[in-house]
Amino acid sequence: MRIIIIGAGRIGLNLAKSLVKEKHEVYVIEACEEIARKVDEKLDAKVVFGSGADPDTLRKVQVESADLVIAVTHSDETNMIVCSLADFFGAKRQVARVRNTALSRELGASGFEHFNIDEIINPEEVAAHAIVKAICSPGTREVGDFAEGSILLRGFDLPEKSPLAGSKISDFNDDDFPWPFLVVAINREKEAFIPTGETVLHSNDRIYVLLPKESLGEFLSFVDPKAKKPQKVIIYGATVTGVHVAQELSKTIRDVILLEEDTKIAENVAEKLELTKVINGSASDKDILTECGIEATDVFVGATDNDNSNLISAVLAKKRGAKATVIMTQHPDYMSIVDALDIDVIVNPHLLAVEHILSYVRGKTISSITKLLDCKAEALEFIVEKNSPITKVPVKDASFPKNSIIGAVFRDSKAFLAKGDTQIKEGDKVVVFCKETEVKKVQSFFIQKKSF
Repeated sequence: MRIIIIGAGRIGLNLAKSLVKEKHEVYVIEACEEIARKVDEKLDAKVVFGSGADPDTLRKVQVESADLVIAVTHSDETNMIVCSLADFFGAKRQVARVRNTALSRELGASGFEHFNIDEIINPEEVAAHAIVKAICSPGTREVGDFAEGSILLRGFDLPEKSPLAGSKISDFNDDDFPWPFLVVAINREKEAFIPTGETVLHSNDRIYVLLPKESLGEFLSFVDPKAKKPQKVIIYGATVTGVHVAQELSKTIRDVILLEEDTKIAENVAEKLELTKVINGSASDKDILTECGIEATDVFVGATDNDNSNLISAVLAKKRGAKATVIMTQHPDYMSIVDALDIDVIVNPHLLAVEHILSYVRGKTISSITKLLDCKAEALEFIVEKNSPITKVPVKDASFPKNSIIGAVFRDSKAFLAKGDTQIKEGDKVVVFCKETEVKKVQSFFIQKKSF
């Protein structure tokens, strides 16, 4: 595909890297000359200095022949103008980053069609959903949902005394475990791999488990009996993400506190959040944390717009009694140091946005993507096309690529784990795990074979 990306920030750059790897013809437009120069040195793509909202700049990259234009600058207005211009010139499809939640609410999905935008993405809202999922799945370190939330992916560290430690994966059967689950990936001592039936689980493995939604509670209680549903949560930062997390958690958790340093912002938010206690103060102030009851807090969430504040406040909160911590960060390097700092969950809005856009780019066959194992593997949700190779034989006879596994199937509003004798059908939603290098091969199993 011929793809034009407007904005070479973290989302634009990471998106461009992924699309170049997938052999797309990628063009990047960046309004900052220094950033454009640095990106040009890093990427095997055509980088143009200029504004994506300038018709002359769009003409330079021949926007009229673009299959897809993706506008991910920091300005909602610029992104919307870019999409309108791209459509006017003849580009086939447009995607825009829109952060203004009030605008999204007012226009709705159909409203953006007037701006000729085919798909919108709000990284902050996507991050909020991920944080809520993690908090509602105590003990988990990474989360992903598939098939409208019917199939869940949860990654967690196997406790020392977990009944799963020391067991071979092929030993897990329906007689011993009344709730179905499937271990689809493992990170052990910094080595990531997709397991086989002969793989033995070790204590402290980071394991990724796929299971139906209704099995989650019992499964988590079995794996780690100490993991309990949180009763008290402190959220630091009345950002778009922080407020959204507070709104959602207050529906089911009795004690939710939102901590905000800026007095005016705290006052404004307090008027909107009836079920959330809003306190004006800093999470670096031990007296404020004591006032919030940090020693009895189940989860502390760092959700400010400052990565360092989120990281430091979470470390301090843990030392002062918080049982678990979640932080939001835009910085990819933080992903590798959270274990050393005893941070339980890290959520990167930009990475989540890239996953969302990639699923859109890859077309109707792939409806969802979750990156795992430091982005070396992917969990993919496929919609099975008519006469695709995967429908011809049972799963065990499909000659599926190495380092890949068919995990679960969603059919007729029901989710179930795939087995060797499972027969995939047209219209099924199928969750697959594979190394990043195998995505193209795996996708070919779910696409209709053309006859000539």
